[in-house]
Amino acid sequence: MSFFSTENISVRLAAPAVRAVKKGHPWIFDKGILTQNKAARPGDLAILYDQKRNFVGIGLFDPESPIIIRILHHGKPVTLDTEWAKELLRNIFQVRAELISDPETTGYRLVNGENDGLPGLVVDRYDDTLVFKLDTVAWMPHLDQLVSIFRDLLQPERIVLRVNRTVAAAPSCPSSLKEACVIYGPELTGPVIFLENGLKFEAEPIIGQKTGFFLDQRDNRARVGKLSRGLNVLNVFSYTGGFSLYAASNGAKSVTSLDLSRPALDAAFNNFQLNMHHPNIAGTPHLLMCDDAFDALLKLVEDGKKYDMVILDPPSFAQKREDIPGALKAYERLVKRGVNVLEKGGVLVSASCSSRIPAETFFDTVTRAAALIGRPLQVIEKTTHAADHPIGFPEGAYLKCIYGRA
Repeated sequence: MSFFSTENISVRLAAPAVRAVKKGHPWIFDKGILTQNKAARPGDLAILYDQKRNFVGIGLFDPESPIIIRILHHGKPVTLDTEWAKELLRNIFQVRAELISDPETTGYRLVNGENDGLPGLVVDRYDDTLVFKLDTVAWMPHLDQLVSIFRDLLQPERIVLRVNRTVAAAPSCPSSLKEACVIYGPELTGPVIFLENGLKFEAEPIIGQKTGFFLDQRDNRARVGKLSRGLNVLNVFSYTGGFSLYAASNGAKSVTSLDLSRPALDAAFNNFQLNMHHPNIAGTPHLLMCDDAFDALLKLVEDGKKYDMVILDPPSFAQKREDIPGALKAYERLVKRGVNVLEKGGVLVSASCSSRIPAETFFDTVTRAAALIGRPLQVIEKTTHAADHPIGFPEGAYLKCIYGRA
C-alpha cells in the first residue's frame, strides 16, 4: 500500500543540487530546480533526476517554504509504501534500543527529523503520549498514515500534533491544526508525567516549549548531577528545573533555579514535589528566582553571592545569520557574569542550542570570556548530541556544552 497518496512530480535538478542530494543533504531550495512537469502542492512527491534524466532521489514538496523539497530517499529507485516507512522507523528505533528498553527512562526523542531521514518531522515520547512536531506543511496530507503506522508500531495512548510558526502561518495549514492539539486518543487534562533516569518530570505537550520538555539535555543533566554532590548550585535559564533536580538528587548542598518565566518555575517546583520520596531531593533546599538572567547575575554579584557550580543554558541567541555577532557578544557577557558569581575553583557549565554557532566558536567564546576577567577555564569536558538526537547533516548540529573549573 502506498504511504504517500499525493501526486508525483517529475523534477530535474541543477548540478549543485544533484551533488548535495548524493552527499545526503536533505534540503533543496528553489534555485536547485531546473524544471518540473507540473505545479506542486504541499505533500506531493518530487521524483528527482539529474540533467541526463538519471534518477537521483525522492522528496516531499513544500512550495510554501524556502526549503521547497525535503529528501526522503536518494540512490537507487524505491517504492515508498507503508512497509518502507515501517522499516525506516524500525531502523530509527533500533538506534534508540537502549533507551526504549530502559524502564527508568520513558521520555526521549523517537524521530529527529532530517537527521533520521524524515525531514520536517520530529516525534518525542513522554510515557504513553507521542508528540508529532511538524516543521513543514508537506507532512499534513500524510498525517493519517503517520498516525496509523505509529499506532501499529508503538500502541501509544495518544498522539499530540504541534507545528512551528512557519507551518501555522502557511496558507495550506488547516485552521484546526494551527494550535497544538490531540489528533489521536483522549484529550489531555494536565501535564504528562514521565521518567528520566528514574526521576519524575512533568511535560506539557500542548502548552510547553518545543514538544513539552527539553529532552536533548538529558545526558548533560546526568553529568551535572554527578558533579553536584555537596555543591551550592545556581541553574540559570532553569526552565522547569531539569538540571536543578539532577543536582539535588545527587546530593547538592543547595540549588537555586533562576528563570524569567513564573509558570516555568512553578513547573520546577512541581517536579521537585514529584520526587520528594527521594531523600536527597527532600533534603536539598531549592530556591526559585524569577528574574531576567543577565540582571539577576549582576544583582547576585552586588550581594556578594557565590556558588560552587553555575549552569548557563540559555535559549538560542542566533535565529538567523545576522544574529551571530550579537549572539557571541551575549554568550561572552553571560559567561563573564556567571563566572563572577562562581567560587574560586568552582564548576562552570555553559551550553548553546544555536545551530548557527559552530561548536568550536562557542567553546572559544566561553573560554576567552572567562580568561578576560582573570578566571581562565580548566576544561573538564565538551559534549554534543545524545544518541536520540543524532546529527545527520551539518545544519543538524546545534547542541554543545562545555564544563570547566574557573
